[in-house]
Amino acid sequence: MYTFLKALHVISMFGAVTLLMGDAYFLGLAFWRRDVQALAAMHRLAPGLGLTTAGLILFLVGIAFGLILAATGQLNFLSGWLIAAYIIVAALIATNASPFVQRLRPLVRQAAEVADGKRSEQEVVIGMDSVRSGLLLAIAINTVLFILVIADMVLKPL
Repeated sequence: MYTFLKALHVISMFGAVTLLMGDAYFLGLAFWRRDVQALAAMHRLAPGLGLTTAGLILFLVGIAFGLILAATGQLNFLSGWLIAAYIIVAALIATNASPFVQRLRPLVRQAAEVADGKRSEQEVVIGMDSVRSGLLLAIAINTVLFILVIADMVLKPL
C-alpha cells in the first residue's frame, strides 16, 4: 500500500509541476516578447484557467496523497524534511495566490478579445508591460521552490 500511495503522490506531483511550470514558462515567454497573439493562442488552446486549473488540482491531490502517505507510512509529521516541505508548499501557494499573479489570466482573456475586435492590442501590451517583471520574478521563485521541494522529498536531508 505504501508503494502504491507513493507512486500516486509522485505521479500527481510530476503532472502538477509539468502543467504549472509549462504554462508559466509559455506565459513568461509571451509576456517577455509582448506577443498578444501567443497569449490569445494559449487561451484558445486551454480556455478559462485550463492548464493552471488542471495543475492546481493535481497539486492538491498530490498534497493529499503525501499526507496520507505520511500517515500510513508511519512517518513523523514533525520531522525536519516534512516541516521544510510544508514551508516550501506554503510559499508556493502564497506566491501563486498573490494578487499580482492573479492579474495574469485576465490579461490572457483580454488578448483573446483582441482577435474578436473587442479590445485594442496596445491596451493588452500596456497591461502585459505592467506585470512583466513581476511575472518573471514569480516564475523564478516558483522554479526555485519546486526544485527545493523535489530535492527535499528525494534527499530528506533533515
